[in-house]
Amino acid sequence: MAYELRDYFETQDGSRPTTAGLDDALAKKHPIAAFSILRGGDVFERSSAKADIARGEAEAYVAAIELEGHGAEAAEIARVRQDAAQLLAGNPALVRRMAIAKALRIDIAPPGGAFTKLGLPRAMSSHVAGVFWDVPEWSKARIVVRRERLPDTPALVAHELGHAIFYLAFTDAERALIYDLLRPTFGSRASMDEAFAIYTEREVQSAFDAKDRAAPGIYGAVRRQWSNDQVFTRFVRKLYFPAKPLAGPGLAPI
Repeated sequence: MAYELRDYFETQDGSRPTTAGLDDALAKKHPIAAFSILRGGDVFERSSAKADIARGEAEAYVAAIELEGHGAEAAEIARVRQDAAQLLAGNPALVRRMAIAKALRIDIAPPGGAFTKLGLPRAMSSHVAGVFWDVPEWSKARIVVRRERLPDTPALVAHELGHAIFYLAFTDAERALIYDLLRPTFGSRASMDEAFAIYTEREVQSAFDAKDRAAPGIYGAVRRQWSNDQVFTRFVRKLYFPAKPLAGPGLAPI
């Protein structure tokens, strides 16, 4: 049965960002091999490659992102940038796509502050730890994370940056491949968006702990059912860290 969980999403009315996919011609200049997995093909591993082959490009891209701390300490701002660079450090094509996509702005919201005061839509849920949002008329897409949730939510930046990557760095056809795979299980667009971001989290942390798995709604449900053997796990691994061993069962000895 598909997940039709309408609680604990980022918006009270189920609305989602409205962003045109990355231009096909621009995407072709920076092909992402991971999509071969979703097209029904396969990919080969690069065992000799370095896991952080895009570290320098990732740090340069993240350093150029407009970031408003709203009173955050320098160490907190540095941590947000470091977390973003960590997610992008393994795939040069992904960094380059983000660099040519719509610009991104990150805000660290003051403790207890309403996201609406930072210019986000009134439909934003008040309890969320972070959000990605975009509408066509904005000059920059937005990520907002709660300052007080950074210490106890290690993958918060990765989760929201995952949303940004999905909306900014993929073409419409590439997004459709992801939705086609996830729809039978997750049903709604909001559920599928969250599943992608949750699988993104897992690539920058070694495991989901008990607190992660006990989270309400779809967040805990997806983390409890995450498996190294899933096709989608293989896709997400190849997307972010193509030099790492692919997720999934190992080959049997010949």
